[in-house]
Order: sequence, then C-alpha cells, then structure tokens
Amino acid sequence: MPHTLTRLEHPWPAVLLHWAHLLSFFVLVATGLQIHAHTNTFGTLGTIQQVHFIVMYVFVLTTVVRIYWAFLGRGSAALGGLSRHRDWKFFGLSWTDWKSLPKWLAYYLFLRKERPHVVKYNPLQKLTYVLLFPLTILVMALTGFAMFQPTAVAMSWLTALLGGLNAVRLTHYLVMWVMIVFFMIHLYLVIVEDPSEASIMLWRSVPEDQRVAGDYQDKPVAPGVRREGA
Repeated sequence: MPHTLTRLEHPWPAVLLHWAHLLSFFVLVATGLQIHAHTNTFGTLGTIQQVHFIVMYVFVLTTVVRIYWAFLGRGSAALGGLSRHRDWKFFGLSWTDWKSLPKWLAYYLFLRKERPHVVKYNPLQKLTYVLLFPLTILVMALTGFAMFQPTAVAMSWLTALLGGLNAVRLTHYLVMWVMIVFFMIHLYLVIVEDPSEASIMLWRSVPEDQRVAGDYQDKPVAPGVRREGA
C-alpha cells in the first residue's frame, strides 16, 4: 500500500521557487553551452551572454529566497502530515540519518525492497540539498563573476587563486556538468522513491489513493485533525 502524502509537504512558495530554479537552471545550461561553444544557436553571442547573466541573478536570488523561506516562512509538513513546521528542520542531518544511509543506498540500488522509514527527506536528499547544491551554486556564481567584465577586477583574487582566466572558465564549465549530473541523480531519486512526490512539487496534486483526510476541501477532516491553510 502506498504511503500517504499531503499538499502541505510542498506549499505554494516552495513550488513556485522550485519552478523558478528549474527553469532558470535549464536556461543557464543552454546559454552556457552556447557561450562555451561560441555559436549563434539561440541568438548572437552578446545577447546570449546578457541572458545568461540575467538568469544567473534569478537563479542565485531564488536560492537565497528559498533559504529565507525555509527559516522564516510559514513552514511545511512531514510526509502525510497536516501540521506545518519550519522547513529548515526537515533538512538537518541527524545520527539516525547517518545510520540509515547504507539502507537508503541499498534501496536505491535495488538491493533492498522495503523503503526505509523517513520523516520527509532521506539522508541522500539532505546531503544533496544542504551540501552539494549550495556548494556548486557558490562555485558557479563566483567563477561567473570572475569572468564577467564589470566584476572581473573585484574577483581577480579568485582568478589568481585558480591560476588564470582559462582555469576559471574550465572550473565553471566542469562544475556545470557536475550540476547536470546532480540534477539527473536528483531526478532518479525522486522516481525511485515515489513519483507522486514530484506531482506535489510540480503541480501540488496528490493521487487519490495517497490522500489524507482533511487535505482536500472535498475530503472530510479526520477526527482530531485540524485543517490548516494550503
């Protein structure tokens, strides 16, 4: 029997920020590849560079807003929950997470049939969201500013640290591919664990057989459960 899910796991602010992040990421990759190849596939190189940097600001700003919302927003619910909690609390790595890491690795590699228990995010997801994504975004932003003429002088320390502008370009390009790999892994983890989670994050839609009473207006509120605004 599938586990229960609710729309409060991913409220509207999280969904909209996720869409902004996703779309800007695709635009950055497409324009970045064109800049690297020096082609005019999607327009002149100058125009593509301008689009790339504008969308980069959107991507970084979305990241900052998402972190702000995690700490100061109305919060989100655990799996199958109807009570909001500060969103950042679901991302912390505990000793229990580290102990369950081998079980999750076995589960994702199809070496274990039973899905390990999780409150909301499993340890691999937490490592990706808390460590890998922020680190790669930071590197991409810093190397991008080092290549951007208006900020190149201010970022000359980074250019010198990496060994020159060519090294900065190479780092930026390689980390872009690291982010693409992270994205593919992220997509794989969502599909393997529960594709229904993606429908909540993208459309805020929960399959009927996984709904919790009180989540949808047309569903009766379960005894003792207080309905909260979506």
